[in-house]
Amino acid sequence: MGKAADVIRIARGEIGYHEGFSGGHWNNHQRYSPAVPGLEWSQNQAWCATFVSWCARQAGVTSLFPVTASVWTAYDWFKSRERYSAYPAIGAQVIYGKSANSHTGVVVAYDATTITTVEGNTSAGSAEGDGVYLKRRNRRDAYVHGYGLPRYPEGVTTADPALKGRSGFKYKAAASGPATGGSHSGGSKAKTVTVKAGQTLGKIAASAGVSMAALLAVNPQVKNPDLIHPGDKITVPDKGTKAPSKAKPVVSLARIRAAAVRDPGLRQGGTTYPADVRHVEAALRAEGLLDARWCDGSFGSMTRIAYANWQKRARVGGPPDGIPGIASLRLLGTKHGFTVKG
Repeated sequence: MGKAADVIRIARGEIGYHEGFSGGHWNNHQRYSPAVPGLEWSQNQAWCATFVSWCARQAGVTSLFPVTASVWTAYDWFKSRERYSAYPAIGAQVIYGKSANSHTGVVVAYDATTITTVEGNTSAGSAEGDGVYLKRRNRRDAYVHGYGLPRYPEGVTTADPALKGRSGFKYKAAASGPATGGSHSGGSKAKTVTVKAGQTLGKIAASAGVSMAALLAVNPQVKNPDLIHPGDKITVPDKGTKAPSKAKPVVSLARIRAAAVRDPGLRQGGTTYPADVRHVEAALRAEGLLDARWCDGSFGSMTRIAYANWQKRARVGGPPDGIPGIASLRLLGTKHGFTVKG
């Protein structure tokens, strides 16, 4: 068993972990910063890179990864050691962002078109990162910058054709690390199925003997549970696997209404409520009512229109004027995982 497998097993074991929640928001307070010497200062900061450093430390391979809370520093660390590639590798540190400074995680599997990763400080769809998730992304997505290749003693399994036959590398067009995890994953195994014509997520979940929530928890790429297509790849956990529990974010009706009635272009007085608004915008997007480009936390005119259409669909509360009321907002929250305080 190699060191890459150790890193992956550690990372997978954290799936389902969530940062602290206070004042109605996720707060970036987590257990990784205090556990990495030199990164204690990063508590309450964005922690995706810190999470990778923690995984490396727990796996006993601290020297093979940069110890940093900065995504760009991680990129530069691998680049300066000539251990950076445009192709994925098992146990590699994936770097995201056009300037290699947006986000990071650990690669646990890849094929010709996708990568599967474990990432901290991310979410299942909300704009506000809240925990550790298993993610599947397109390799050719512009968001994917590249991969840092740790110098694992057993060698690195990579899709980089330029490294084929070179000492310390094993070329594979598709590869996967261990699928088992630790305390937060429930030690469950998973398999991947290809969606066939006529299949639904409900049918797949029933056939596997798992709940829909458990199925969605390991398939963050599914944005609309009612919309899957033949050929899609769906990860299916073992029978009996439960979805990780987490505290629901709390959205303030007063703040949402304040954001909706003001002129969002002027941002008068500099008062904004982006965290509250983004939960609502993410829910409207999941309903198919709001395009991602307008999910900016401002409750602008497009969000007003989308909310008015939600009011028409929900058929609760007052007229469909795009100004959230308690009945329509609570119904939206019930469907999409947030609670509402009046």
